[in-house]
Amino acid sequence: MKRDLPTLANTIFDLLVVGSGIYGATVAWDAAQRGLSVALIDRGDFGGGTSANSAKTVHGGIRALQTGQLGELRSFVRERRALCRIAPHLVHRLPFVIPTYQGFTRHRLTMQAAFSLYDLLSRDRNTLPDNSKHLPPSQAISRAECLELNPLIQPDGVNGGILWYDCQMYNADRVVLAFVQSAAGSGATVANHIEVTGWLLDDNQISGVKVQDLDSANAFDIRAKLTINATGPGSSALTSTLPTSLPTGSAPYLSKAMNLVTRSITLKHALGGLTDSRYLFALPWRGVSIIGTSHDGTNELRQTTAPKEADIEAFLKQIKRAFPGASLCMDDIQLVHAGLLPATDPSGKNLLRTSLIRDHRADGLQGLLSVVGVRYTTARRTAEMVVDQVFSLLGHHPPPCRTAVTPLAGGDINVDFDHFLRTTLSDPSRLGASTLRRLALSYGSRHQSVLRLMETDPTLTTPLSEASSITRGEILYGIRQEMAIRLSDAVLRRTEAGSAGHPGKAALYAASEIMAAELDWSVSHQAREIEEVEQSYYWSY
Repeated sequence: MKRDLPTLANTIFDLLVVGSGIYGATVAWDAAQRGLSVALIDRGDFGGGTSANSAKTVHGGIRALQTGQLGELRSFVRERRALCRIAPHLVHRLPFVIPTYQGFTRHRLTMQAAFSLYDLLSRDRNTLPDNSKHLPPSQAISRAECLELNPLIQPDGVNGGILWYDCQMYNADRVVLAFVQSAAGSGATVANHIEVTGWLLDDNQISGVKVQDLDSANAFDIRAKLTINATGPGSSALTSTLPTSLPTGSAPYLSKAMNLVTRSITLKHALGGLTDSRYLFALPWRGVSIIGTSHDGTNELRQTTAPKEADIEAFLKQIKRAFPGASLCMDDIQLVHAGLLPATDPSGKNLLRTSLIRDHRADGLQGLLSVVGVRYTTARRTAEMVVDQVFSLLGHHPPPCRTAVTPLAGGDINVDFDHFLRTTLSDPSRLGASTLRRLALSYGSRHQSVLRLMETDPTLTTPLSEASSITRGEILYGIRQEMAIRLSDAVLRRTEAGSAGHPGKAALYAASEIMAAELDWSVSHQAREIEEVEQSYYWSY
């Protein structure tokens, strides 16, 4: 995957997608796979905006059952199954435990009946050839069992619990990247760090955008028959540069969402704890825990919102009520994920339930669609609907969508994933079992490419530092094969170096040295890159 700016500048594409979060990436892949010429750009890195804020859960639609939205539930079940099929290295089952109480809505018998109905409605969830992705049915458990599995909650009032299975992304950033890589593999031209500076507009017809490469500062035009604004909930910031005021298709309200990455407080189960009449969840993830999600109303229109210490402290108070046994404090927080999501009311507590797709012909403007979504789980299905509409606007009958069954980059594993993992670990002498396991889980079937790169230079198998097990070869692979052009790209999204907490100054410096040598950075440029990454962890100082 190479940054091919001349092709961006010299091609008239069928489709230009602006914004490479999970929704833009899935649209680009589907469109390219169905034969359209596609360009995908982002002013930051792939998945570096709103999509970077995630609890890593691939939902099966449990919450839709509460509101009787059975069609929505079925959609979540299908999409969770599709992600398990197309990204088996990145999506894995995870057991969840929540306590039950007296009172009708959260009583053990009521919850047992609800989950039994869910099991019935999701009975096709395991129609997958990979047995490791099959999800057992839910079960009601006793009070003693619940408190044994979920010891962090306040035991008063607990009369039992529910154990069920959902799925979790091992690396959500690489899920987005896999969609981008798959789009590029199907012929799309993709580039990060490209900022839209204006529109190519003739009367009421948009024919593309003016852009600037933030790496070189070069300006050029990208032309396309149709442009999609997939820049997230704050997409009005992009359309505001048009000579006429346009609705973006986004919800009228925004929610400032936040998830905390903390020291590990649970090892095998995702734990639910009750606070403010709702459950918060603490999920085990790569040796740490992710706790979320908080939702508060905001008028902020930027896609990434720097977390404020007061917001973090307020959320931490909620977490302490939900999980008093964890005894968490500010020093236990290793990373804060914060971003914007579309909401249906000013409180920000109630999120948009279905994605919005707006054809701006309704506003008197040709050649522009806006897409706003909410969850990772349903992005692929939204993209399918968007691309169907794109073909209609281009005057063609849409070919069948195959993205629900076509493996993503790294996902073409033709055996049970557990068998694939065992095979990968069968000879740990080269790098050690933990490193091989990480490579298999991060890169899937492409992990052999990383190993081949490491074989060219023995120093590439060396960890970045004593505190970071990420190898020098993984950083170099991110630069050469995965379009990492900023230190933050490599440390926060291509590798696991800094995505679960600060990797340590020695690891940051080592990674920056590799990038400086490969990309010809000056000493001052290298220092700026390190400072940019450091800002992601500012509350820990």
